[in-house]
This record gives sequence, structure tokens and C-alpha cells, in this order.
Amino acid sequence: EGQLIALELVSVSGKKEPPVMGEVHDLIAEHFVRFSPCNPHSVQQKKLIIRNNVHLELPFHWQIMKPNLHPLLPGETPEPSHIQFHLAADDVFNVSPLTGILAPCQEEEFLFTFCPKELKDYHSVCHLVLRDVPQLPPEPSDNGCLQPVHTRSKVNDVIVMEIEVKGSAEPYQVLLEPYAVVIPGEIFMCTTIRRQFKMWNHSKTCIFFQWERMSSSSHIIEVEPSTGRIEENECFDFDLIVTGGKPERVVTSLVCHIEHHHEPVTLAVEVSFKGPIVTLSVPSVDFGLMKLGEQTQTTLLLTNITQLEASWTLKETQDHQDTQILVEPYRGVLPPLASCSVDVLFRPRFCQRYETQLELTVENGTECHLLVRADVQSPQVCLLNCELLLSELYIGVPAKATITLFNQTLLPSHFSWMAQLQGKQAELCAASFDPSSGSLGPNTSLEITVNFISHTDLELTEVAALCEVQGMSSPLVLSIVASKTKKLSVSYSLPSVRSPPDDESPSTLLLDFGDDVILTRAVTKQLLITNQTAIPAPFTIEAEYFTCHSSKPNNQSEKRFTYVRKPLHSIQAKKVEEKAHEEFVSRLLAHGKGAAFFVLPDTGVLGPFETQTVDVTAYTDMWGEYRDHLICKVGDLEPKLIPMQMTVKGCPLYFQMTGPHPDNQNQGPIIQFGTHVSGGDTVSRSLRINNPTMCDIRIDWETYNIDQNDRKLVDIVVAYGDAFPVKDADGNEVLIGALRISDGNIHTTWERNETPGSEGKSTSLQSMTEGKDYISEDDCEEEKTCLYPSPAKKKLCSVHIRPHVGNLSDYPYYITPQQIVIPPKSSSTIHVSFTPLTLSGSVCESRCVGLALGFMSLDSEMAACVPGKVGRAQGLDLEPVRMDLRAVVKPAVLLVQMEEDEGVLDFHASAGDLLREESEKELAVREFDITQTLQLKNNSEMLLHFRLGTQPPFLVLKSQPQAQTSTSSNLPTGDSQSLVLKPQHNMQVKVAFHCSLSLLDHADQADEEVPPGVTLIHSASGQKKLRFQKNLLIHYSNSSLQTVPLRAHLDLATMRLSTDSIDFGFCYVGQTQTIEVNLYSHGAHTYWKSLIESDEGDAHVFIVTPDFGLLKSKELHVSSCSQCLQVSFTPR
Repeated sequence: EGQLIALELVSVSGKKEPPVMGEVHDLIAEHFVRFSPCNPHSVQQKKLIIRNNVHLELPFHWQIMKPNLHPLLPGETPEPSHIQFHLAADDVFNVSPLTGILAPCQEEEFLFTFCPKELKDYHSVCHLVLRDVPQLPPEPSDNGCLQPVHTRSKVNDVIVMEIEVKGSAEPYQVLLEPYAVVIPGEIFMCTTIRRQFKMWNHSKTCIFFQWERMSSSSHIIEVEPSTGRIEENECFDFDLIVTGGKPERVVTSLVCHIEHHHEPVTLAVEVSFKGPIVTLSVPSVDFGLMKLGEQTQTTLLLTNITQLEASWTLKETQDHQDTQILVEPYRGVLPPLASCSVDVLFRPRFCQRYETQLELTVENGTECHLLVRADVQSPQVCLLNCELLLSELYIGVPAKATITLFNQTLLPSHFSWMAQLQGKQAELCAASFDPSSGSLGPNTSLEITVNFISHTDLELTEVAALCEVQGMSSPLVLSIVASKTKKLSVSYSLPSVRSPPDDESPSTLLLDFGDDVILTRAVTKQLLITNQTAIPAPFTIEAEYFTCHSSKPNNQSEKRFTYVRKPLHSIQAKKVEEKAHEEFVSRLLAHGKGAAFFVLPDTGVLGPFETQTVDVTAYTDMWGEYRDHLICKVGDLEPKLIPMQMTVKGCPLYFQMTGPHPDNQNQGPIIQFGTHVSGGDTVSRSLRINNPTMCDIRIDWETYNIDQNDRKLVDIVVAYGDAFPVKDADGNEVLIGALRISDGNIHTTWERNETPGSEGKSTSLQSMTEGKDYISEDDCEEEKTCLYPSPAKKKLCSVHIRPHVGNLSDYPYYITPQQIVIPPKSSSTIHVSFTPLTLSGSVCESRCVGLALGFMSLDSEMAACVPGKVGRAQGLDLEPVRMDLRAVVKPAVLLVQMEEDEGVLDFHASAGDLLREESEKELAVREFDITQTLQLKNNSEMLLHFRLGTQPPFLVLKSQPQAQTSTSSNLPTGDSQSLVLKPQHNMQVKVAFHCSLSLLDHADQADEEVPPGVTLIHSASGQKKLRFQKNLLIHYSNSSLQTVPLRAHLDLATMRLSTDSIDFGFCYVGQTQTIEVNLYSHGAHTYWKSLIESDEGDAHVFIVTPDFGLLKSKELHVSSCSQCLQVSFTPR
């Protein structure tokens, strides 16, 4: 029975991927199988299951054909001409089994294999062909199934199933991590280094790799492992092994072959190799300055700082036939980290500035260069001036001059002067050089002192000196030219004045010490003596008149110090020096001339061309205008007289209490008399005046009062004859009296001195006046020809204008004696008195400002003037000695301080205190005192002498000073003894109010009988008081009086009854009736007693209980009180 062929594709393994829209496919293929992309030469398989649905065995075979590809529009059927059958030639797709028999109604499994060879897309069609299939009818049935085949039909191979297969190949995905290996720094050659890297396989299948090895004559670069397999999506770790053979930088790539991969994988490698390094100990060699003919060497240290063996060579960069550098050793091999020494020897052959380079070559290493320098010179010395001109020469006297040697090179040069001069005139002179030999430093000059001595008066022109220099072929030649000789010549000048020219007169030279030289203050002037020649000469200098001979004060102090065993304190040493200086000045002025010129040095030798500075110091102890000559004698020259002058001002006298005043010598002490009571006693002060000079000095004193409101500016003083003539002990003029007009009033000298209180007497006046020399008119004519100063002529009248100092007066200040002569080197005493003024009542204080002027005179003619040498002003022509006088006059007043500031010292007493209770029924009368205390304070600056007094009923009980006074005792009477209260001291005074019965009598006296100061006072309340008013009298020693008010109140007792009468009314006989009555007391407390008086004699029927008692208030400060009395009446 014939059956239709029915084959069915049951399944396809793997993921089913239908064609994509628009994808090109075969025109007649019924099924589609797509293989996943894979790498070349990799194999992919898919299982297809085909079922034979007929009950016949069907032989088959597979054909791999090219696809029929022709684009068709939608709904279009392919044309037969488009269908062609061509076998595929790429052999990429395979089916297994390729032939066989399909079992009836069984499923057959086929394995489709895809193995691409190249990187491209593959497209084929697998035809399943049944063999020996009967031929089909011409047209198929409507259902599309094959018609039954008859056995006797023709058989043919029939394509029963067409399966379209597609597949693509993609390249292998291999990644290196990192893609390049860069080794930083430098690697020593012959050293192996490893670096790691990875290879990733991101392909679809595993890969097989093989690395090439780079091996050259110098380097080896390889990878371990070199071959292997890497599974898909896995990585593999490799080691890059690098070994260098020579120092260079290598940039290359290692090739890795991947099986079936079209291109190899490369790994970029970059590495630098370095060879051994040899270092030099110095960057350069500088031999410095060298002298031609000498050689020098230095040692270099070569160090191999690497772990490689180094073969080195050290030589000049350029080859020279006649080299001056020798290196020993110049080559060698250094083990790793080793060192060696190399000697470099330099032998210069000529003068030059040498410079070359040594090259250090290291095999397979880096080169370095060493700079070698040297400065080769030969000695070269010259004279800056080859001719020496000597213009001033003296026979036998060495003449000095200087020449200069200069070293023109940097080499030290040794020179030596020949002792023998050369030339035709060499025997007529001699020369020496200082230094005669020595060394000159590099590029330095040296001054040579030439001492030249001429033995002739001829001019020398043909003389030469030779200087030999080591290393120079010829000596240096110095030509010497000398002029003729000269004689001794000396000039004189002052430091601040240039030397006078030869044509100017030297007589204008003057040593002027000034017009305002202060007495006792040393003044030094300098004189310059210049030797204008080279001839040494001795000199002596001294003053003509005011000479002095004494050693320096320093020598004296040194002698004193030799006796001191222990070192002196600085203050003690200063005192010793001052004492030595005082003794030194005293010896200089011992001649009594008032001045001395001390010359230092006064003798010596004036050297050649030497300028000797001479200090001329003027010491003085007297005022005046001085003139003298300084005699200068040098060698055999004529003595030179240099005039000297100075004007000395000041006062040599000084007061013992203040001592000398170097800065203000005319200012004496300020005499403070302090504060005194108005109209008090005269106070005197004794002052000693010292005269340290060698002359008698007379002082005439005048006192002045200074008024602050005085507007006078100047005083015109007119004197006839001597302004201050000599007086005897009684104050009378010894010579003819001279009238003097001062301030418009004419006073004779005798009148001005006839004032009370003159007690002092001048000393030695009589002897002075008797021995006084008088100058005649002839003498005065002769003096006209003398040099200034000359004796002052007697003046008939003189007028002096001076600043107004005050009003001439001898009250309140007065000096005795007014004229006094102070002997030389001695002292005298004056007395300054002050008589306090008497102040008026309204003046509380008076300040007495006074001034005393002492006019100095010299009674000795020799002391007043030495013709041509000294002249001294006197009297009004000379600034007087000034002494300021100060005193204050105040009235005698004490400050009274009380407990209450009412200005009155109050006392309060009660008359009831006079009664004292002796017993219960007896009373006694006793007087008593009420005391008050006040303070007396002396606020002034003076002692106050006073007495205290008062009047009854007041009395001074006690005066107790808080500081010690002359009297301090209880004074029972009203007047006290004299008391003294020091300034700013207090005194306590107790004043009492004496209360007695006699004071009560004033209460009953009539107004006209009451003594002064007593007053009876009635108050509104009926109280009565007695007021006593007196004064505490303070009697001062100057008869002034001060009063302190005293006031006392004496309370009197006043009593009254509450009723004036008592009416008992009708009473029974024998029955007692009692009525109370109040007894009132006002004022003082009192004792009372009741008395019953009756005209009928029946007073005993009345009884008062109590019948006596003390009526006193129980409360303080209450002046009224009362007591209850019971009055009883008992009729009989």
C-alpha cells in the first residue's frame, strides 16, 4: 500500500531565535536555526529531532547548500528561476549523521555543528534528501500532501525538508592589565627585576597563548609562563622579567600569540638601565696662585657608589704633547662600593692662567668632568716713585722720608736693601732703610722709611740705593736728590690761631685767659712751640713775675698712697686727691702775689720738627687784672717773651657756716632769724668770715631794707674822697673825713656808723693806719710811664650807678663791727642783730626782708697794685659780698580751744551744793570749786612767754603743758608765774569758779551795790540765778594782753507752798485733824526746816510731818521738785 511521506521537525535544542524583521533569508527554507556568535575555529552544536510519521523506512542524506536569496515583496511568490541549488563551499556547517535511514514512526536525532574559520557571517541551507522516492503525480492535491506512489512508478531523490542555518564569528576578546609596564627610575644593568600583570579572556571560548621572548646582545625581556590556556571570562597572572645589559633607555613591546587570533596581543614595556657610577670628592681643583718653577699636587678620592664593578679612566679631554698635568693612576677597576685615591700633579712650564678639564670615563657608566685651574706667576715688585727728593737737610741730622714698594703680583715677595749706596757722591752721605728687608703680601704696598744723613753742605744729585727682590733678575734703583742744610728755627702759635707768616710780626701772639676768670678756678691755655728744623734743642719756659715752682699734684697723691696699706675706698681716694690738689695749689700761691702761672712742661727737649704743646694753667686766690710775660728759651736762640693777661673776678672770703661757694663766691649765707614777737628783744647771730689769701682784706658793711613795693631801679652813689675810709676802734675816720651822698641824702661815714648796738671792733686798724704808705704826686707822675695796671690816683669825687638793692638803714638789721679787717690765713667774727618791729593792732604779720653788702678794700698798696703786673678794684668798684637777711614779726597770740565753740568758758553751779549733811539733824556749809579746762596752742614759729591771771570768784588752778615748759605747777592764786610755750605745742589750763556763801549776798543787794560783772537773773518760771562775768588774762612778755571770757551761773533756791492758808474748821477737842500741803522748790536744791510761830503760845497744837529735809529732784537736769507735808491739828 502506498503512503505519503510525512516528516516533522519536532524540536531544536538551545535558544530559539526566529528571523528578525527585514532579515534576508532563503526563499524556500521551511525552518530556521540560528547559532550564537562564536570565535573562529570554535564549535557550536544544536540537536534537531525529526520524526518519521510513516511506517516506512526512509533512507536519507543531507546536503549543505547555498541559500537562495532574492528580495520579495509581501505576498509575492518566488519564481522557479530564482531557485538554484549550489553546494556550500565553506564547510562551516555539518550535520551528523550525514546519511542513514529514518525508522518508521520514530524520531531521529541530528547534530548540527557550526565551526567558523573566519571572522564573518555564515548563511547556508541544510537539505534533507530522501533517496529512491517514487515520482509524484504531476499536480499535487489541494491539501498539499504527496500522493501515494505506485510501486511501479519511477523513483528519484526528493528534498523533503529544508532547514536554513545562520551563524557569525567574532574576534577573541583579550585584555592586558595593565596594558603597559613602565618601570620608574633607573635599574642597574645585570640586575633582574620582575613586574606582575594580568591577561583577561573575555572571548566566547578559551584561548591558548604563547609569549615571545626578547633576547638581544644587551637585554633580556620575557614573560613567565610563556604559554598556556585561559578559560573564557577568566584572568591569568604573569611575571615580566627584565634584565639589562647596558645603560640605556629601552622602549619596546612583547608579543603574545593567541591561537586562531588574527592579530597578536602586545605589552608595551619601558625601562631605563644604568651602569656603575663613580663620583669625585671635589667638583673642581684649584691650585690657586703658584710661583713659576714650583710644582704642586692634590689627591682626589674616587668612589663607586653602586653595587656594580666599575672600570674607570681619568685623563685630559684633549691630548697634549707637552702636558703639564700628570694623573697617577689614570685608570683602574673599582669593586662595588669601593674607593681609591688618585694623585693629580701640576708642573707649570711658564707664567699663565692655566685651565683644563679632566674627563672621568666609566665603562657602561656616565662620564663626568673635573675642572682644573691654576694661576702661575713670577715675583714683580716696583717703586711707586723712583726718585727721592729731600728738601730740608741738616748736617749730621737724619732726615726722614718715605718711599713705597708695591707688589704687582699675588705672590709674596721678599726684598732686601743694600747697605752701601751707589753713585759718585755715595761717600758724602749715608742712608738706612726701615725695614731693611721683609716680605710684601699679594698686591700690597709697603712704606719704607728712609733715614738719610748728609755729611756735606753740597747739593747731592748722584746717589742711588739698590733693593734686591728674590725672583727678579735685576734690582730696584732709588735715585736720591738732597738739597743744602738749614739752621735752627722755632715758631710759636696758639691751637686756635694759625701760625703767623714770616712777614707778620709775632708780637701779636697773646695768651688771654679771659675777662671773666672765676677766682680759685684754674684756667688752662695752650701754647704750641714748633721746631721748624730737624735740629733737637732744649727749652725752658717760665713766667716773668707770677712764677711758681712745684711738682705735679699727681706725684704728691702717689706719695701719699704709698703709705696706705689697705686699698682706699673711691670716696676716700677722691678726698685724698682733693687734699693733695689743695696743698699743691697752696704751694703755688705761697708767694702771696694772688696768682701763679704753672707751666707744664716747663723744660724738655724740642725734637726735630716737633710741635710741643705747653699747658699754661693760671691759679688764683685774689681778684684783679693780671699782666705778665711767658719767657720761652729754646737752644741758643734769644728768649721769646709772650704776653699773658687775665681778669679775675670773685670773692676769696667765705663764711664758716657755708664754706666756699665756687660758683657764686660773692653770695653769702641767708640768715634766718625766724619768727619773733612784735616788740621783742634784739636777737644776734655770730658769723665767722675766713680769709684764705695772703693779704689783709677790709670789709665795710651796709645793711638795706627791701620793700616789695619799691619801684626804684638804680642807685646813684656819690662819694668824696675814699668811699670807705679806714676807721679806728671807736668808728672815727683815721684820715680826713669824706662826705658821701647816697640817694640824695648827705651822710658822713661817721654818722652812718654811729648807731646803737655797735659792739664789734675791727682788728689791727691802728697798726695798719700807722704803717700805711702814701703816694705823692711825683710818684703818680712816674707811674704814668709804667705798663697797665698802674696805681689808682686819689679821687676827689666819684659817682657810681648801680642797680637799686634796697633802702640803706640800720634798723631792724645791724652789723657790728661795720668795718672789719680779716688778717691773711685767718678769720674774724661779725655780729648780725635783728630788733623786732612793733606792730600796730591791725597788722597780723610783718616780713622783714633785708640785705647786707660787704665792700672789700685793700689797705696795703702792694696788694692793691703792682705796676705793670696786677691792679685790683676796691670798694664800690668791686662786687660786694652779699648776705640776705630774713625775719618775721608776729603779734603774740595763742589759740584758745574749748569744749564748746561759743568763745566763752562757762561754769554752772548750784547754791544748794554749799550745804553738806553732817548727820540727820546737823548741816555744815562747805565752799567748793567748779573747774573747766581749755587748751592754749602756739601756732606761730616762735617761743611765747606769758603769765595767766584772772579775778575772783575765778582762779587759775593749774597750767599743764603737753610739752615741757619752764613752769608747770598748781597756782592757788589768780596770777601765775611766767610760762613758756614752744612753737606748735599745746598747754592745758584749768580754771575754777569758787563758790562761797559770800556770793549769795549779791542776791539781796541793790542794783547800784552789785559789783561789776555780777547780774541777778529772774526767769519766767520764778527761778533766780546769779551770773558772774570775768576774763582770763594772758600777759605776754612784750606787754601785750590777750583775754579769754569767763562766765559762771549760780542757781539760787526758791520755795513755795501749794496753799497760803489752812482752815481746819470745827474740830472736837482731843481729836486730831490732818491736812496735806505740798512744798515746791525751784532752782537749786536746798535743805528746809519747818517752824510754827503763834502769838497765843499754843503752837504745839500744830504739828508738821516731816519738819525738815532735803528737797532735791530725783531726775537729772530737772530744776524743780516737791515734797508732801502733813499738817496736824489737835485741839486741847
